[in-house]
Amino acid sequence: MLESSVLLAALALAAANPPPPQPMSVEIVRDPITDAVSARADLYDSGRRLTIACDRADYGGIRVTFSTGRWMAGDSFFTGERPLIFRFDAQRPRRWIWIMRDRGARLSGRRRVTFFLSGLISSELLVFRTRDIENHRLDLSFRIAGAYPAIAQLLDACGESRMKAALYGPPAAPPV
Repeated sequence: MLESSVLLAALALAAANPPPPQPMSVEIVRDPITDAVSARADLYDSGRRLTIACDRADYGGIRVTFSTGRWMAGDSFFTGERPLIFRFDAQRPRRWIWIMRDRGARLSGRRRVTFFLSGLISSELLVFRTRDIENHRLDLSFRIAGAYPAIAQLLDACGESRMKAALYGPPAAPPV
């Protein structure tokens, strides 16, 4: 009887404290025919994925996407756009238009992506608030790990030196 109660207590403690998130991982791929580079940095947490990616063949710059297991609703039938609230750590919440698709959302636009990445590389927690297709409130949180070096590596691979300088400061001058 004592063994089963100890086992139950251990299971309850494990459920209350989810494992820490894996550090953000980076994948860089060079097309064998065109030499075009595409790169992505993924952060997985509790079955959800946050992706920062560049693929110049399909998109004109860096894009931010996240996915979840729940179907999300878009306000516009034609574009899927919907205001989405997000917040980094204890900063003030932001309400921006995201493009909603099935179980995910996408943010684009150089200024908005740069601002978003600035929050990502300097924070420990990101929370999104939106609605699912049944109009239930949906809060999605990502515990951030390893974003600072991963985003720097992604921006280098994508040739985004201006965005990297805006986020990390100008490169250091070579020694004389």
